[in-house]
Amino acid sequence: MTESEQFADDLWVVEGPNVRDFGIIFTTRMVIARLSDGSLWVDSPVSVTSDTLKRVTALGPVQYLVAATPRHVWRLAEWHSQFPGAQLWAAKPSPLTLKKGNLKFTGILTDDTPQVWAEDLDQFPFRGNPLIEEVIFLHRKSRTVILDDLIQNHPALKGHPLRNVLFRLAGVAYPNGGVPLDIRLSFIHRDLARQSLEKLLSWDFDKLIIAHGVCIETTAKAFAERAFQWLM
Repeated sequence: MTESEQFADDLWVVEGPNVRDFGIIFTTRMVIARLSDGSLWVDSPVSVTSDTLKRVTALGPVQYLVAATPRHVWRLAEWHSQFPGAQLWAAKPSPLTLKKGNLKFTGILTDDTPQVWAEDLDQFPFRGNPLIEEVIFLHRKSRTVILDDLIQNHPALKGHPLRNVLFRLAGVAYPNGGVPLDIRLSFIHRDLARQSLEKLLSWDFDKLIIAHGVCIETTAKAFAERAFQWLM
């Protein structure tokens, strides 16, 4: 059901089960960073087997559970039941926020990186879209950008021709990937979006972890530039 692997130093990805959004199948992925104090920071948790959970907890104590996009807030609930002492952080609520249960959040993710992980991660919200304001992270040690929905890179799935066609039309098919068409169209404040893009491209990164599709393990900045060519 789940696969985990080390993506870079102190950075792991865990593959989760497929989910359906508006009837379309999406693969899922979460990211685990081991911080300088030895604690674990988990973005967009997924359902895992007991064996995978044991491997995760062997890396360190789970201290922070994060949903960097409003569409992934519901994914915090299951892990919070396993780690009730972990802090919950989420992107700014929007009309598309998906929640599950009565979660009590430590804070909302903003331009101000919380001190508890500021030694290891930078962050900022990618602005310009009133429906989804996703927060993007930079894992400085490994020069890796971490994001959830903003860029996707879906390989074709056998037996799902309609899904594959829709992803090609949306501009998010592997190997080129990109920003989904529906998200592109909902960026109505283009000046703010361009400012966010400028900040993203000012970061020193070479790798890109995404929640949906194939990650980029080298020359990721060039990949991101192509993904946002429509905005430039």
